Amino acid sequence: MPLGPPGRYDQHMLEAALWICAALALVFVINLVPAFMPSTWMVLAFFYIKFDLPLVVLTVSGALVSGLGRLALARGSSAFRRRFMRGREPDLDELGGFLDEHRRVVAPAVFLYALSPLPTNNLFIAAGMAGVNIAWVLAGFWSARIIADTFWVWTTHAAFDNLGDLLERGVNGPAAIALQLASVISIALLYMLPWARWLRRIARGGAARS
Repeated sequence: MPLGPPGRYDQHMLEAALWICAALALVFVINLVPAFMPSTWMVLAFFYIKFDLPLVVLTVSGALVSGLGRLALARGSSAFRRRFMRGREPDLDELGGFLDEHRRVVAPAVFLYALSPLPTNNLFIAAGMAGVNIAWVLAGFWSARIIADTFWVWTTHAAFDNLGDLLERGVNGPAAIALQLASVISIALLYMLPWARWLRRIARGGAARS
């Protein structure tokens, strides 16, 4: 027997699925950009409020896709290092080696950092530049962002008229600009300062005291 036209419920589900796909595509793109992009939760909140999408499906899938975007950003940072930062490769390799030696701390540290409203672009750029095992970084990131994005989208009262308004308000304002500048400065400091040497000294000092 031929199928009839889809009912109102089926049509609503199809529209919701399409809007979720659109939201995830935008989330992936903004997480590819090194700086001056709105937070993932803002994008998810816009689609959640504007199109009445299912909260958990939207935020869980959004967190997972944002991690994939950050993974691509980390891979790009690694390629950038090999191409343009050869003079710093020994120091960055040493930093990556130190962090891999203490990988049990990496995921919890990333988890705590990613729970905050601070930008995570610098975190993945640093991981890519230092050659850290990205699996530990992603584990902490995904665990935190699923919780944080769901909370922020669920509790937000922010309303954006359109995507242009979202992009503008997400990166304008003193607080947003200050956070993004701090993220850029942290990457510059990663390049300039001997972090691996300092961290090993701190670790040796802690071991000596214990």
